[in-house]
Amino acid sequence: MKKYYFNKSRDVAIFLCCVFCFFSVEAQVNIDWQTFLAKQDPVWETLPQKFDHGAFLGNGLLGTTIFQDAPQQLRFEIGRSDVTDHRRDNGRLPIGGLLLKTVGKIQSGTLRTDLWNAEVRGEIITDRGAVKFRALNHAKEIALIVDFDFEGDEKDAVFQWEPKEAAVLRDKIKNANIEANPQAESGRDGDLSYCEQKRIAGGSYTSAWRLNSEGPGKKRLTFTVADDFPGDRSKREALKTVERVAKIPVSTLEKSHRQWWHDYYPESFVSVPDSQIEGFYWNQIYKLASATRRERMVIDLLGPWYRETGWPRIWWNLNIQLAYSPVYAANRLELGESFTRFIDAKRDNFVKNAKDIWKFDDCATTPHTTDYEGLRGDGTAAQDGYINPGDFTWALHLYWQQYRFSMDKSLVTNHKKHAFYPLLKQSVNLYLKLLKKGDDGKLHLPKFHSPEYGDDEDNNYNLSLLRWACGTLLYLDGRYGFKDPMRPEWERVMRDLVDYPQDENGFRIGKNIAFKHSHRHWSHILMVWPLHVLSPERQADREAVVKSVKHWLTVEDAKGINGWSLAAASAMHSCLGDGDNALRCLRAHHNSKVSVMPNTQYIEGAPVIECSLVAAQSLQEMLMQSWGDVIRIFPAAPSEWKEIAFQDLRAEGAFLVTASRKNGRTAWIRIKSLAGEPCRVKPDFKDTFKLSDASVAVRETEAGVFELSLKKGQEVTLYQNENDVKPVAPVAIPQEKANFWGVKNAPVNNE
Repeated sequence: MKKYYFNKSRDVAIFLCCVFCFFSVEAQVNIDWQTFLAKQDPVWETLPQKFDHGAFLGNGLLGTTIFQDAPQQLRFEIGRSDVTDHRRDNGRLPIGGLLLKTVGKIQSGTLRTDLWNAEVRGEIITDRGAVKFRALNHAKEIALIVDFDFEGDEKDAVFQWEPKEAAVLRDKIKNANIEANPQAESGRDGDLSYCEQKRIAGGSYTSAWRLNSEGPGKKRLTFTVADDFPGDRSKREALKTVERVAKIPVSTLEKSHRQWWHDYYPESFVSVPDSQIEGFYWNQIYKLASATRRERMVIDLLGPWYRETGWPRIWWNLNIQLAYSPVYAANRLELGESFTRFIDAKRDNFVKNAKDIWKFDDCATTPHTTDYEGLRGDGTAAQDGYINPGDFTWALHLYWQQYRFSMDKSLVTNHKKHAFYPLLKQSVNLYLKLLKKGDDGKLHLPKFHSPEYGDDEDNNYNLSLLRWACGTLLYLDGRYGFKDPMRPEWERVMRDLVDYPQDENGFRIGKNIAFKHSHRHWSHILMVWPLHVLSPERQADREAVVKSVKHWLTVEDAKGINGWSLAAASAMHSCLGDGDNALRCLRAHHNSKVSVMPNTQYIEGAPVIECSLVAAQSLQEMLMQSWGDVIRIFPAAPSEWKEIAFQDLRAEGAFLVTASRKNGRTAWIRIKSLAGEPCRVKPDFKDTFKLSDASVAVRETEAGVFELSLKKGQEVTLYQNENDVKPVAPVAIPQEKANFWGVKNAPVNNE
């Protein structure tokens, strides 16, 4: 290859005939994934004593959490994300736990989640012997497989299934007179055990298992849960699955399971010089694939795991949006498809919601919570009090990201298969029917709810989302030549919509409500992040953004700010290019021991999985941002992080980006275009840089922003010194700082 020099002080390209031999895609990778991820494994030096601290497994549908909950008992708590009640609010149902009852009293024990192989290994020492085990939720089979090795008297340890009452906690609290589902029925079918739970609404779900002897002191457990609605075949399906899987050699199961995960992890790579933050990030990447898959359930607040919760449905005023937030830059778009497939499958129900709530045709929406069909539910007064057009519009921003990071035009143009464009139009239609022209000539919104704060006219939450939606529709209409008859209406909104209400502290909640008390939701600053419809890079807007973020994080001493708020604050500081404060907020999130558990799950009275997942995006925002058609490299690298490496983070426009930071400066960047979109990059080089491919034209379009003429499938490396272009490798972290997460030494009591 030829070197291509670009001097930022003059818009001149100089081509040299030197051979550029050291660069190749293969030469740029030096990651021993097993060794690297082993340093991120959560390790329990003592057994976790409750669900919130337990080691977890998942395959996108079936979830297992392992912990000790009695002096002679280890619990494998089971969840399955599609086991719901199918009436009224159609909430998630508990299933139960498989109990290992030891002969002796447990004296000590350890657990370790092997991230690379997606397994949990454990050892239990009792006063009568010992138990070792390895557990996995198979990546492809809907089955939990546990291999046990018993020593001493523990060879007589027994297994017991403990079913949970088939009741939605929220219904038990709100609807005391709700008819109870029937009792579960347990039984045996040959050498298989089962527990069948029928539902009043129809259908059933069944847990089934088999315990095989694998030699002296060795046993193998094969377990599954099957769900059937409205049919009643769950028992037959569960028994059939266990019988089939139990006959497969463990080596065969292990190979297919591990291959799936070994293919998954290298889709992108991130390494930073902080074991707490790096370990947290990789545990979220593990958690994402444990929680969902392309063809499986949409992520709710629990994921595939279960413990009692007052939030057993889908929440739309922030929760589902945050759950998927790290998927796109992490280059794991297949996981995002569980959301887009859900939206496509339930499109008629979103239209039905608008008809039921607002009495409008050709509109689409959700209330702030729905069942797993995307439906409104029972329409209680408490639920109707939070009806808000913006919640559904914000959710469609996830679909937009699936499109922008893939540039798969069928997501927009194939309206029969993909519902994004029609539903975005219908969500805006709802706004259009409610907008009023004021005496000032501006279009105004009526009183809507600003999530978790209050109701107000012209609230910034809905103004932000309406602007984003209309701008997006105009972009897509122009790009794909739809010639949509609604275009003049969207242009009118963009021209005449009232400005964002502000005061001396920045953005208000709305026209009549100032942001006066500390609160965890940043609904009034949504236009900044994640929508990016208002750019802090424009000096005219920056002052308001800075004031708003500062006021949000300091008013009333920030007593209302929760852990996940700090993750969002970190991302906002990154948008401002303030890496040091971004790092401070992210560390504060991770140190929020009331909410962030030793296993990296997030609890606010009940599990809220999205509140830990969003922190993974917060780290991504420090390393790369790609909003506004510009790829920003290390836009918010903290000053104390002298070395950073990432590979194949995905940018809007479908670019794969790899970069290395050495000695506190950008060493080199590689960009590969997957779709041939215009490529504009802000590389953060301090001076002249070079390009590996002389065929790539480059020009500086604005200060520090360069346009590269990359074709589809083409890649180029930007660098200053060719000696700096070395293989991507993990940032060195001392061994004693590895394995930050887990429970160390003594049980942690995070109440």
